[in-house]
Amino acid sequence: MKCDFSFEHYRNILELIRENGYNSTFYDENVEGKQIIIRHDVDLDLDAALEISKIESELGMKAVYFIWIGSPFYNIFENRYKNIIKEIIDGGHEIGLHYDETSHKCNSKEELIAYIDKESKILKTYFDIDIKTVSFHRPSSYILDSDLNCGKYINTYSNKFFKDFLYLSDSRGQWRNGCICSKLNKDSAEKIQFLTHPIWWKNRTLTNQERLKEFLQYKLNKMSDDISNNITIYDKKNIVLEETDYEN
Repeated sequence: MKCDFSFEHYRNILELIRENGYNSTFYDENVEGKQIIIRHDVDLDLDAALEISKIESELGMKAVYFIWIGSPFYNIFENRYKNIIKEIIDGGHEIGLHYDETSHKCNSKEELIAYIDKESKILKTYFDIDIKTVSFHRPSSYILDSDLNCGKYINTYSNKFFKDFLYLSDSRGQWRNGCICSKLNKDSAEKIQFLTHPIWWKNRTLTNQERLKEFLQYKLNKMSDDISNNITIYDKKNIVLEETDYEN
């Protein structure tokens, strides 16, 4: 089995999870025996998140997709991305809030929780869903070390899920201690929190820089199409963008 960040290997990982007797659950579910919570922090790439969700649905597994409402890389109110989120929900998955601590100035834990609640209500109202769980974007040491009680919202970085569960993440497009597939066997941990960032997963093997370059090219093409569809004087074939166009 080739360990990479291709959709094919992601399918292999899910098959191993099933073969080793794990139940995929949401955060508010308690089960006896082996349990895995599949978590996706959608920082950049909702399109990749959708492809991952389809694989999970095909295999009868469920995951939690954490949406960043302040993301500079996708707009949840845009028809394309709104429909992607709805399709993920329709696939049997859950939506959580991906919260950026730097988006609001907070002077107390109570203020932080109040802002989490405000952002959660935006998702709840717009998509007509319950928001039960929050993950933090690039969490500070305070979040990682405090076992923060987020009121009615489950914190993915609480001690229960961050320390009592085996925590495996593909942060920065790499595994700290080897691919998750090497951890899935008869002796593997009973409880696992498995985190991915969909930007790293593609339909073929790529380096991190190739993935990011491909993503940037897609976003540039999309923006060009969007401008063309909304501004009649814009002629795509006459626009040539060079790196120097972005220099300050």
